[in-house]
Order: sequence, then C-alpha cells, then structure tokens
Amino acid sequence: MTSFVWERDPEEAYNNPYEYEAQNQFIREASFLLSKYYDYISSNSRRYHRDDTSKEKAIWMLHIDALDALRDCLELINAKKHRLACRLFRDVIETLDLAAYFNSDTERSNNSLNRWYNNEIIPHKKYRDFIRKTIGDTAADELTENYKSFSKFTHRSYRALAKSYVLGAEDCLVYDGHDNSDLLVLPHTISSYYAILANLIKLFSIEVVKCGTILKEINEKYWDESLEEKTVPRRFVPHLPRKET
Repeated sequence: MTSFVWERDPEEAYNNPYEYEAQNQFIREASFLLSKYYDYISSNSRRYHRDDTSKEKAIWMLHIDALDALRDCLELINAKKHRLACRLFRDVIETLDLAAYFNSDTERSNNSLNRWYNNEIIPHKKYRDFIRKTIGDTAADELTENYKSFSKFTHRSYRALAKSYVLGAEDCLVYDGHDNSDLLVLPHTISSYYAILANLIKLFSIEVVKCGTILKEINEKYWDESLEEKTVPRRFVPHLPRKET
C-alpha cells in the first residue's frame, strides 16, 4: 500500500484528522482503482439474459452494485456529505456477503438464490449461519459484531448522529449543516470515514477475486497501477485521547 490511509484504523484516523495530503493521495489512488474495477466489471453488460437465474449472474449484479456504492461513498465523503456516505457502509457489507453466500454453492445457498430471483429478501443472518457452520463460532461472532457496528450508521444511533454536530458556546450542539454550509463539518469525521472506505475497498478487492469476478493477476495489476510510487509522509505524530483519571 502507498497512502497510509489504506492501512489506517478508523479510530486513529478520527483522533488524528489533519493528514490532508495523505488523504488526497488516497483519493487519487482509490478513484483510479475503482474506475479500473468499474471498466472491467461493467464490460459484462449484455452477457446475461433477463431470464438467466444463475449464481454467476447474481454475483455479477451484486458486485457491480457494491462497486457503485463504493464509488458513491468516495464522491460523497469528498463532498463532505458524510451522512449519506456512512449509510452505504453496511450496504456494501451486506451486498458482498450475499454474493459470497451465493458463491458457496451449497444446497441452502442455492435455495436462497432461487428465492432471491423470486424477489425475496435474503437476510444477512443466512450468511452468518453459513460462516458459523463452515468456519466456526469465532469468525461468525466477529462478523456479527462488525455488522452491528455498521448497523448503527444505518439505524441512526446517537453516536452516529452526533458526528453531524460540533460544540458551540457552553457545549451546546450546533448542526454541521447549519446555514447550508459544510464549513462546520468536522475533519475528524471525514478522516475516519476515509479509513472505513479504505477497508471496504480492500474487502471488495478480496471478494471479487474469491468469487471469480476478477482474476487474481488482473486484480494485482490494477493495484500496482493505482498506487503511487512514493508515500506521502505523516505531518503529525499520531496520538490518542487522554484517558480520564
């Protein structure tokens, strides 16, 4: 990885938000990579018939949908429209997991695939149950916790909403969209969301190879072409908030 944002922990990014040059490098690299993915995956347009009910068609549709969500996330975060971007985070996870579930090609996943083509919703729990049976409790529990974390954005938990406010006089809340301006948007939130997006793009990169949507060598080629030669160095020493005594 070139821009250190690709390996950044979202909490650390929130606490050290002023690495603007590194974020700009990440934006350039992510934009190029996502455009390469889009050109490749969208080239399969007109390949599948309307009445085709194969898992290959389903996976292709799900992957291009997840890719569009990632591209939208990048555009929205760049525009400081973080409230819309964060609602797409869980959407990306759910879409990739559903594709992975269909790709497992088990009796249960094939039954779910048939129901999906009949316009039924396949709950994420189906995939979590599949992981519990095939990989184990630890992996399934981790998946559940991650899903719950992203669900807080979708269901607008207090802390998710609080990221849209700054503190004014006497610690009173001021909405960061006050007066229809983005001047009050906290750089902490934007920095954290870039780190989350980086993790989701890497997850997408892994899943499209696992499912055969993109060949491994082509995926590696795209990464090589997207990452810049020199890493923009940190401007500030990372720090965490002081612990209260």
